[in-house]
Amino acid sequence: MYPTKSENKSILYVSIFISLIFNFPKVLRIFGETDLAPNYPWDFNLYELIFQMLFQILFCYLLGYIALKRIQNNLSNNLFEIKIILALIVTTFVFWFIGSNLQEIIFKNVSNQKFFYRTYLIRFTLSSILMFITSKLLLLHRQKNLGELENEKLKSSYLNSKLENLKDQINPHFLFNSFANLSALINEDQHKAKKYLSNLSDVFRYTLNNSNEQIVDLIDELALLNSYIELYKIRVQDGLSLQIDLPNKQKKILNMSLQPLMENVIKHNEISKQKPLSICLKQKGDLLIFENNLNLKNMSVNSNGIGLSNLNERYKILAGKEINIQKSETHFIVTLPLI
Repeated sequence: MYPTKSENKSILYVSIFISLIFNFPKVLRIFGETDLAPNYPWDFNLYELIFQMLFQILFCYLLGYIALKRIQNNLSNNLFEIKIILALIVTTFVFWFIGSNLQEIIFKNVSNQKFFYRTYLIRFTLSSILMFITSKLLLLHRQKNLGELENEKLKSSYLNSKLENLKDQINPHFLFNSFANLSALINEDQHKAKKYLSNLSDVFRYTLNNSNEQIVDLIDELALLNSYIELYKIRVQDGLSLQIDLPNKQKKILNMSLQPLMENVIKHNEISKQKPLSICLKQKGDLLIFENNLNLKNMSVNSNGIGLSNLNERYKILAGKEINIQKSETHFIVTLPLI
C-alpha cells in the first residue's frame, strides 16, 4: 500500500531533521561560528549549502517513500528482504553520484575531490541508514494500526451478529404471544379481534421502520409502549393501566427495550377488573424505572427467560451497562439505563 498522509509527513520531517543534523557544522561556519565548527578544505557559500541541504532532504524523502512503497508487493511486509535492501543501496549510490557531481559542476568550489566525494558518500550512507530505521518504525506503527483496525472490525462484526441473533430470538417470542391472543379473540369477539389486529399492525410498523436502529428516542419507545398496551386492554379492558412520570423525555433508550418488560408482566400476572394490574414508569437521574404490582398466576408458567436476559445482553453490548431486576412480595421492578 502507498504511504499514508501522516506517514508522508513523518518522512518529510525526519528528512529535514537529518539534513539539518549533517549540515549543522556548515551552517555554523556560514554564520561565523568557526570555533564550534570543524575546518573544511573548501569554503562553503550560502547557496551551495542550500543546494546541499535541499538535495539531501529530497534524497531522504524519496528513500523513505521507496522503502514503504516497496512493501506493497512484499507479502511478508518485511523491510529486510534482499530486494528492498538492494533497492535502497542502489538509490543511495545514484543520488550520491548525481548530487556530488552536480554540486561540483554548479559551484566549482571543490579543492579536495577525494575528501569531498568521501564525505558526501558517508553523509548519504548514514542518511540512508537513518531513513531505513525510520521506515521500519513507520512500518511497525502501520502494522499495529492495521491490527487494531482489523480487531475492531471483527469485534463489530461479532457484536452485530450477536445483536441480530438476540433480535431474532425476541421477535418469534412476540409473534407467538400476539397470534395466540389474536386467535383467542377471534373466537370471543370478532370486532375486538379486528381492533387488536389494527393495533398489532401499528406495533409491527414501528418495529419495521426502526429495524436498523439499535438506539432510539425515549419518546418514540413510549409511544410504542402505549400502542402495545392497547393490544392487551382490548382483552382485559379496565384491568390494565399505565402511569408515566418522566420529567425529561429527551433521552434515548435501546430499541424495543420496553416490549420484553411488558411481555414479562402479561405472562406472569393475572389481569382483570377484579385483579387490576398497574404499570408505572418513573425516572431517577439517568435511570428508567419500570414497576408493576404483582398478581401472580396460580399455575406455574413455563419461562425460558429469553426476554429479560436478551435485553440485558443488548445493554451490555451497546451501552456497556446492565439492567437491574428487583422483586418483592408485592412489586416487580426493572431499572433500565437511559442513554
